[in-house]
Amino acid sequence: MGSGQSHTPLRRGVAALVVDDEQVVRDLVALMLDGYGYETVAAASAEDAIEHVEHGEFAVVVADINLPGSISGLELIGELHGRRPSLPIVLMTGSTDEADLRAALDLGAAGFITKPFTVDELRAKVDKARARAQKAEGEMRERLLAPTVATVLANAIEVRDASMEGHTERLVALAVELGRRKHLSTGELAELSQGAVLHDIGKIGIPDEILMKPGPLTREERETMQAHPVIGDEMLARIAVLDSVRPVVRHHHERWDGDGYPDRLAGPDIPLTARIVSLADSIEAMSARRAYRTPLGTTDVVVELADGRGRQWDPELVDLALHLIAAGRLRFGDTGMTLMEAA
Repeated sequence: MGSGQSHTPLRRGVAALVVDDEQVVRDLVALMLDGYGYETVAAASAEDAIEHVEHGEFAVVVADINLPGSISGLELIGELHGRRPSLPIVLMTGSTDEADLRAALDLGAAGFITKPFTVDELRAKVDKARARAQKAEGEMRERLLAPTVATVLANAIEVRDASMEGHTERLVALAVELGRRKHLSTGELAELSQGAVLHDIGKIGIPDEILMKPGPLTREERETMQAHPVIGDEMLARIAVLDSVRPVVRHHHERWDGDGYPDRLAGPDIPLTARIVSLADSIEAMSARRAYRTPLGTTDVVVELADGRGRQWDPELVDLALHLIAAGRLRFGDTGMTLMEAA
């Protein structure tokens, strides 16, 4: 059982910090947690608990809601989260004062347990608090990491080909606008945006002499180029936080009529996010200046979209794009495609 004499928890097991001004309570809770595989460290006050957390790593804190001294059990929540934002804190209480319990939860407590409690009740509360904290930390890590990784990988493509500068930003803007008009959720729009950023990541595996060739590709070169969706999909298979965007990367060259690649999917069998990116990518490419051709103007873009409606692209998505053009939201000029802000 932890004695509270050292501010650095030992590393033989998962460390838990027990905070209570009564020695008998500290010892009893520590004994319960020790028997469950935790290595416990004890603190008699909020100030002592803060010092422990500043010097050690803990998986969970179990603290009394009423502590002596200048920092209460409720205030301790903010003090500890200011130092370890994801640290789960379970509060022990001798009463069922709803105001205190509600305040504790509002301040970020992971849960509470009413004295007296059994070993099983304590273990259940601690397990639930840790599981919730780990899930929240994982979700936050993904929200922060995925866009960063996506941007770094996408930049690797644009750096190789100066004519592609700005392509990703324009493509993402149009794809997200189309996604909104298809009523995608906030989470789906985030996945769509990341997929749009990464759709061509497989081109990292395409030789420069093919990727940047100024003229038409030979049949063999075209086959090599058409491998990039599979290359990209295989690359992202190793990055768990980007797993949800793999359908866009693999299927953004499928066609509505089933004559695309790599899997010859057709119609609604093509993931919606991939269909959106496919259309947005095509529109951006039509209107952008490339080494091997001049950009198309509004009239020619409209003709191309009408011609490919229901053959290359999802007809409903094409109609949405044509509406944006007719409304003056999607414009084309010498500098390429511009998506105007909604009035």
